[in-house]
Amino acid sequence: MEFVLRCNVLKCRKELNVSAIVTTCSHVFCSDCANQCQLSGQRDGQQRTCPACDAQLPNHDDVAVTDLNPTEDYKTSVLSGLGPNIIMECAGRALSFWAYQSTTEIVYQEYLAKNLTDKFSTLNAQMDKVIHDANSEISNLRNKIQNMQVDQDTLRRRNKELAQAFREKSKKQMQTQELYDKLKRRSLLGQVQDAASDAVDHTVQASVISSRFVDRVGNQPQNQAQRPTPPLFQHQSASSMQHPGGVGVGGTNVGPQIDHPRRVENAWAGFSSQGSNPRKTK
Repeated sequence: MEFVLRCNVLKCRKELNVSAIVTTCSHVFCSDCANQCQLSGQRDGQQRTCPACDAQLPNHDDVAVTDLNPTEDYKTSVLSGLGPNIIMECAGRALSFWAYQSTTEIVYQEYLAKNLTDKFSTLNAQMDKVIHDANSEISNLRNKIQNMQVDQDTLRRRNKELAQAFREKSKKQMQTQELYDKLKRRSLLGQVQDAASDAVDHTVQASVISSRFVDRVGNQPQNQAQRPTPPLFQHQSASSMQHPGGVGVGGTNVGPQIDHPRRVENAWAGFSSQGSNPRKTK
C-alpha cells in the first residue's frame, strides 16, 4: 500500500492528494490548517510558527506550497539548470522529508495501536471480570434453587404430616364432641328428673294442705258447710265435687287420691333409664 501524506495537525489528519504546504522543519499541512495558522502569507512584523513543533519560520522560503501532482512540464523545468550536486542535495532533502513523514506516521500508528491495545486489554479484563461475576452469580442462583427445592420438598412433607395430624385431631374432636353431647343430654335429663321430683313433692304438699283445709271446713256449722268451697287451684272447679279426692255428698272428707311415693319413684326411674340410653350416632 502506497504511503499517503496527511496533515500534521492531530485534530485534522486530512489526506493530502492535490496540494500541500510544507515547511523547512519537515512538516506538511493542508491549506485549511495553513490558513488558520497563517502560514500561507507573511505579514509585516508577524513571525510564522509551525503548528506541529512550534518552530519559528522567519524566512520567506521556510513555507512553500507544493503541487503533489505536478505536470510533465513542471517536472522538466523544476530542476533544470541546477548542478548535479544541487539536484542531488535537493533530492536528498526531499527523501529525508519523505522518510521523516513516514517515520512520524509509523510512530503515530504505533501510538494508536498501543492505545487501542491498552483499551482492548482493559475491556478484556472487564469482560473477564463480568463473565466471572456472572458465572459466580449463576452458581449461587443454582445453589439457591437447589436449596429452595430441598426446602420445598421438606415443606411438602411437613404439610402432609400436618394435614394427617389435623385429620386425626378433627376425628378426636368429633368423638369428644359426641361424648360431650351425650354427657350434656344426660345432665339435662338429670335436671329434668330433679325438676319433676320437685314438682311431685310440691303437688303432694299441696294435696296435704288441701286435705287439712277440707277437714277444717267439715267441722264448721251446717249452714257454712253447705257453702261451696272455693277451689284451691285454678284447674280445680266445680268438678272437684266429683273428683275422687274431694268432699263427699254427705260432707264426709274422703281426701284426694295420691299415688304411693314408691310407685312414683318407680315410674321416674323407668323414664330415667330410657333417657340415659340415647341412640348411638354413626
